[in-house]
Amino acid sequence: MAPRAQGRATQRAPATPASRPERKRRDLKVAEAPAAARRSITDVGTLLALGMFAVCLALAALHAVLVENQASLDDLIERNQLSRERIDQLQAEIAFLDSPEGLAEHAHSVGLVPAAELVLLTPVGPGQLKPPVTDPFSLGLSDYEPPPAVDTTRSAGAIPTRGAFTRGKSAG
Repeated sequence: MAPRAQGRATQRAPATPASRPERKRRDLKVAEAPAAARRSITDVGTLLALGMFAVCLALAALHAVLVENQASLDDLIERNQLSRERIDQLQAEIAFLDSPEGLAEHAHSVGLVPAAELVLLTPVGPGQLKPPVTDPFSLGLSDYEPPPAVDTTRSAGAIPTRGAFTRGKSAG
């Protein structure tokens, strides 16, 4: 046989088991709860997933509201455009009815006909009143006199008497 190397531990024979020190048997104990860190990670993950679901649900609801508002806004814009077109039609009709052609057409449609001759109407019989030569509404030709100026120094603080302002009559 080959010589053994020195410095190595002696080997035991394979048939003999190694001696182990005997352990004391422990009494049975209740298993401890899993580590709090592991539980908190799953709790955080669950909360995060629920939060993401809630955010997605809120975004879907917001999108539905925006679509509904946009649809009603489109309806209002269309109604506004139709109203503008109707206003333009009515303004054109009014402009035509105010024109001489429109007035003549309307007069003819209600049964009016052009006069055969031009006659001037006066409020009195012919020959009883001469027509005015100048402007009858000017103040120079009328008998109008402005009211006299009121002396404010004398009447300052005076109390008007009863009936002073009845139908333009003065009490004095």
